[in-house]
Amino acid sequence: MPGFRVVSLVKEATLVLELEQELQQALDEPDIPIDAEALMRGAGLVKFQDDEESRYLGPSSGIAMTRLVMELAKQNSSTNSIKEIVPETKAQEIKDRFARESSKPTSKVYPLISSVAAPSLPTKELTETLVENYNKKAQYLLPVLHEPSFHEVVLRVFQGSTDAYENFTLRMVIAISMQKLDTQYAGLADSYYLAALPFLEDTIRPMNLGTLQCFALIAQYSMVTPTRTASLWVVGLAVRLCQNLGITDESTIALGIDGLPLDALEVDLRRRLFWIIISFEFGLAHSLGRPSAWAVTHDHINVHFFWPVDDRMISRSGIVSGSLPSMKKRIAIHFFKMRLFQSEIRHKLYLKKRPFPKNDQDPWFTQMEAKLNDWVSSSPKDDEGSGLSEIWFKVRNNTMIVFLYRPSPQVPEPSVEAAEKCFEASKFNIYVQRKQISTKSVDLTWIFTQSLFMALNTLLWALSYPEIRKAHSKSEVENHLQTAQEAVFLASERWPGVESALELYDSLIHACLKAYDGNSNASYVISSPSNQVATASHSDITTPPALSSPSTVHSSLSSGHDQSSPFSFAGVSDRQQQIHNLASPQALPAVGIMPSQSIYLPSAAFAEVAEFDPRSYNNRLPTPLNHGFSLPTMQEHLQTPFHDQNFYLGSIGDQYAQYLQSQYAPQETLDSLDLEQQSELMNTLERDRLAGIFDQMPPTPNFVNGLSYAG
Repeated sequence: MPGFRVVSLVKEATLVLELEQELQQALDEPDIPIDAEALMRGAGLVKFQDDEESRYLGPSSGIAMTRLVMELAKQNSSTNSIKEIVPETKAQEIKDRFARESSKPTSKVYPLISSVAAPSLPTKELTETLVENYNKKAQYLLPVLHEPSFHEVVLRVFQGSTDAYENFTLRMVIAISMQKLDTQYAGLADSYYLAALPFLEDTIRPMNLGTLQCFALIAQYSMVTPTRTASLWVVGLAVRLCQNLGITDESTIALGIDGLPLDALEVDLRRRLFWIIISFEFGLAHSLGRPSAWAVTHDHINVHFFWPVDDRMISRSGIVSGSLPSMKKRIAIHFFKMRLFQSEIRHKLYLKKRPFPKNDQDPWFTQMEAKLNDWVSSSPKDDEGSGLSEIWFKVRNNTMIVFLYRPSPQVPEPSVEAAEKCFEASKFNIYVQRKQISTKSVDLTWIFTQSLFMALNTLLWALSYPEIRKAHSKSEVENHLQTAQEAVFLASERWPGVESALELYDSLIHACLKAYDGNSNASYVISSPSNQVATASHSDITTPPALSSPSTVHSSLSSGHDQSSPFSFAGVSDRQQQIHNLASPQALPAVGIMPSQSIYLPSAAFAEVAEFDPRSYNNRLPTPLNHGFSLPTMQEHLQTPFHDQNFYLGSIGDQYAQYLQSQYAPQETLDSLDLEQQSELMNTLERDRLAGIFDQMPPTPNFVNGLSYAG
């Protein structure tokens, strides 16, 4: 071996030893002070499970609120490290409870998932009842389908139609409708979701408005069940299809691809799907803290709302004369307006650093709150049995109040008044949501369950302010927190794994409430040096140090205890986590591409498609380059998580993962519905539920001529 090579190896070995010593020394040091703005803006790559790759969560996801709660707990504990707040014995209790919960039945009798597709449709009578239930429960918020047209689809399928669009949409509607009946029917619903997938490829091939409806149905299904549908991917495809079809601008929404005017029914449905897809897109961008694929802000949207009349009054020739406003359409339009307000708040407070507002006393906050107050006061008063009542809109309004006034990258240190508003809004929501769960008056969606954790985190964060602790006694706060934990426990029936988070909350709540035992005037609010030092540079403000979130509670508890929870985003100091990221074999340059990810290179991908025409929208989707693993097909992405993967073990963090096409190895086999159980549930549904459902349904209306996307 040449001499220079020996010297080089010795130098490299010495450098490795020095780096290992520096790493160990850094990990042994107490946590360093945290900058509030850097914390709020940092976000970063997050692991929801130890054995999966990191995923990006941005500031608007609320990830930093968890860290604030952990910091409050740490400041009220006799420890310099968050690791010691939850001792190893408690960590083991959490893990044991998690194991017990994951092994118990996912409902009283039947699993939440199915291992086999439903071999046939329900009886025609039951199918029509389920369709009516879908119209009553799902169409009020997201009017994906034109009801008279879909009624014709149902008839054609029972007459033997083999059209992919018709068979796919009918099975998806059945699946969504069953999910909204009762938890015991979730596995049966899942079997119809599986039964729809064989029709998916032929359904999306036309890339028309029917395809867009199918994308919307897939996204809608993911809202009501803990199946890990790749929603971010599906909604992203829907966004691009909206752009290709010309429905993203008022000037082109009434024109076909050939430039000719479309009929009134087609235009109305294009408007509906625009608002539905943009609602999904804005909602995902908000919940995940990611850029919106729409690439335009709320103030650039110029597409009008759809006709606020019943579907029976909308025909190809126009609106039937004398049509009255439909409460169903009014509720949907009111919900879509909320998405615009949500996007406006996110744009102002959670993205680029702006000169204004500097604090929550800025007039913009008053103006924004006035918009929200006007919105909630004008909400529809009659929900017509849909569950989307005035109180439902009040809860959504309070969620936006918290989004507006909690710590954000733009205003990382809210005022006492802002903290009080967040406290009151969260307290109201906790009690209402607790009642909604117990009375089954609302769908236990992932977003709903996530909001419970947000409210609980917000209450705990507000205790950082001495004024809040003086205004609200310890016993009062304990009652609020107990109610929130009860709501989480009730939600665990629908979202397995959530209950195990309660063990962790027990320790965190105990630590946070110690703030009442010390100096009543002590403030635990995290400050930003940039707010204290007037000479802070512009670059320090606009680009604070990168903050990567820890992968799991494994980091915050102790080595050897792996556990996912709502607090799996916090627990290690910024410096520790940065060093951990650098030391990790997964750490790569700033582009952030992980080794196991597929890298999409358009030019190279298109090169393998000889018939690709850049002027046409009718090319087949190119195959991404393979970098060491095979990319599943769309159907595989939507189907494989059901029984081959432990896709909802753990707590609410795993439901973030479902939106990110995340994949990881199963820890144990999950129970899933078999054909015998499917038959039992179908008999139960037909025998015991049919009459009750009919009693709650209006009679089937007479339909006018509808719209079809059958091939």
